[in-house]
Amino acid sequence: MTADDKLLLARIEDKARQCSENSMITNSVFLDMHERSVASEMKVGFGGVRMFFYGGFNDAERTAAVFLPDYITENPTDYLDKYPEDDPIAVVEIEKDKFSPALGHRDYLGALMGLGIKREMTGDIIVTENGCKIAVLAKIAPFIAENLGKAGRGTLNAKIIPPSQAREGAKAVGTPDSFTVSSMRLDSVVKNAFRISRGDAAQAIESGIVFVNDIECTKPDKKITEGDKIVFRRKGRIIVNDCSSVSKKGRIIVEITRFQ
Repeated sequence: MTADDKLLLARIEDKARQCSENSMITNSVFLDMHERSVASEMKVGFGGVRMFFYGGFNDAERTAAVFLPDYITENPTDYLDKYPEDDPIAVVEIEKDKFSPALGHRDYLGALMGLGIKREMTGDIIVTENGCKIAVLAKIAPFIAENLGKAGRGTLNAKIIPPSQAREGAKAVGTPDSFTVSSMRLDSVVKNAFRISRGDAAQAIESGIVFVNDIECTKPDKKITEGDKIVFRRKGRIIVNDCSSVSKKGRIIVEITRFQ
């Protein structure tokens, strides 16, 4: 564990302590997938406090560690949908002017940086044909909605919407696919799912940019099973739907859903 990882854990543990002492919801800043993987190893040593990772959107890659006091016993997102004033995350919906050029992830992120907003204050950016949806810490959402008027050469209009509404409108649509492998090793599945060489797959895994069920995995020989989610940063993610059938040549048939 690096010095940065230890500092991250100390900060997150402090948020858990605040939750316990003040009986209130607390949260970290947004974490990338490596930071989330580190944080997930932490044992919350404060009675009744629950930690969950939440990014506003379903299957968000950037999430905050959110701590719930012991009086909140229901499903965390159900509770936050019921009491949106307690939600630590808001979603800003951006619509670009119809005369503006096409804008991408980098344009919107650059516009946020231009307002002096640090990356850790923002989560995933879901780009749509007419704009985007951005998960942000709730405390800065009003500032963004009021001041984010330009991105690149585009003119923008921003408003705050509930994360529950954003989740409804941003459901990922996957593409079914299949391939065969000699074994369900992680490097073999990554090689075939993302159409790269076995060597490149092993290198990506060992360098820490492949995640299995949201946990960083650096072991190429990890066994993959039905239901596992694999995220390859900057390349996409897959869900393993089935791996129980065998081809005539004795290879395992892997059925997946692919998301970009």
